[in-house]
Amino acid sequence: MKRGIIFLVIASFICIATVSFAATQKQAPSFTGNNWAALSNAQKVNEVTAFIKDLRTKGVTVKGDPVSYCKSLDNFYIRHPNLKTEEVAKTLKTLMIMKYDWEVKGADKDAIAKEWLGDELYKKNKTRLGR
Repeated sequence: MKRGIIFLVIASFICIATVSFAATQKQAPSFTGNNWAALSNAQKVNEVTAFIKDLRTKGVTVKGDPVSYCKSLDNFYIRHPNLKTEEVAKTLKTLMIMKYDWEVKGADKDAIAKEWLGDELYKKNKTRLGR
């Protein structure tokens, strides 16, 4: 049930999001879920690992395992094939923030989540997490 809710919240966010994530992504803006689906598992892990390393240079710490994020992305795109045209970086950032795994030194994780997700999705995510 929780997985269904997280995917619903992510899908809702991506459908209504207008915030550009180009400034913090390593891939070109045209790197979408369709491109992601064409990669081998090893290439997917390399992409997520590079993404996380790039975030570190921008002051963002992600502690989650790249393999788990690859599985999350794969599952997301299986459940929401209509969102494969969206940028992978935006979806990945959303997953990380929803898991409270997007850490910026001195910044409140709740404030980050609320800013990125918006009030409604922020509240749904808090409920999903039992917070």
